[in-house]
Amino acid sequence: MRVTSRTFYKDYAQTVENLHSELNKSIQQVSSERKYNSAEENPLAYYESKRIDNQYTDADTKYTVISDVKNRLYQQEQGALSIQTSMRSINKDLLQLNNDSSNQALTTVQTLQSDISEHLDTIADTLNSTYENFYVYGGNDMSTTPFTLDKDLNSDTPSITLNFSHKFPGDTDTTTTMSIKYTLKDNGDLQVDYSGKTTDADGNTTDLGSDETLARIKSAMSEEGRMSLGYGTLESRQTLPDTFTGGLNMLTGIDSSGLKAMSDTDATDEITKQMAQTPIALTAQTLLANNKYLKVMENNASASAGKNTALQDLNSTLSKVIDKWDSSEQRVSNTYRELGIRESTLETVQTRLSSTKATLQSQYKDKVGIDTYDAIVKMYSQQYAYTAAMKVGSNIMQSSLFDYVSS
Repeated sequence: MRVTSRTFYKDYAQTVENLHSELNKSIQQVSSERKYNSAEENPLAYYESKRIDNQYTDADTKYTVISDVKNRLYQQEQGALSIQTSMRSINKDLLQLNNDSSNQALTTVQTLQSDISEHLDTIADTLNSTYENFYVYGGNDMSTTPFTLDKDLNSDTPSITLNFSHKFPGDTDTTTTMSIKYTLKDNGDLQVDYSGKTTDADGNTTDLGSDETLARIKSAMSEEGRMSLGYGTLESRQTLPDTFTGGLNMLTGIDSSGLKAMSDTDATDEITKQMAQTPIALTAQTLLANNKYLKVMENNASASAGKNTALQDLNSTLSKVIDKWDSSEQRVSNTYRELGIRESTLETVQTRLSSTKATLQSQYKDKVGIDTYDAIVKMYSQQYAYTAAMKVGSNIMQSSLFDYVSS
């Protein structure tokens, strides 16, 4: 009798194990919404689903990254718009300052000088715009505060200096500071001088000459942030979108790809030319000329001849600035427009990726998907069968124990 019971119990245990295995499989199918969980069940369908999985992951990753890049481009776009707005305000002050009915009064000139100076600070602050703690105009270096502005209007040689700090790829422990110093020549033209220094992690500094500083400015302006975001090809990098816009690139209107297409000499010459015509350069030229005029007015209140000469010099310089102003604003406007085009293109790509994801989901369901309703019904049916089998098992164990004791 004991042998018969043991044999029966062994068969029962195997049945319960099979029921439990089928129940686990049903639960896994419901949770994963997949018909097959291993290649041996249906090799063709399984590996096809893996291919679809990879395509979907790629599309979803690009879709997510595009959202981040779009926001960064939007911040860059708004920065360009802000600089344009400041330039238009400065232009109004320029025209008023160049008007004889305005520049004769000391208080009016001082007020305009203060207003222009504040707008220059606003432009410099805009160049330090951030998105999620990243400096959007830092180029490839998104962690270093890129721009500072130094005004020295009270010295014997008044100057305004734009400092650009940058960590180049491979020099993560060294910060390079490139200074662009603006002073005024006797004829009212702008003098642009370059100097720089490198600072390591221990605070040790090394001075850079003018040529080396200019070479590093060129290197920083040549940096790109091309990314594979759903269009273009990795085999041809120029077809991929450049998601970084350096502050110096925006100010000068020279993009990285255009700079790379030039020879070293042509690139350096173009940077030098445009660096004297940026919004900051022209505003600095205005402030320096106006500062010179104010000193004459304050120190020679009764010397009309000196005042007239100073006024002529001021008007001459302002005319030079005004002649270049529209072109300078147009370069910023071109950058603004280009950023808008990139953002619009990414919006289109993101819409296409969303459609691709939906198509892949449909293909995936056709290949290895399950009917959720049928799968749940099947899972509950197997749950009931397994529960019933366990109840039968408790009765079998009681009978086996009784037979063993009675024998």
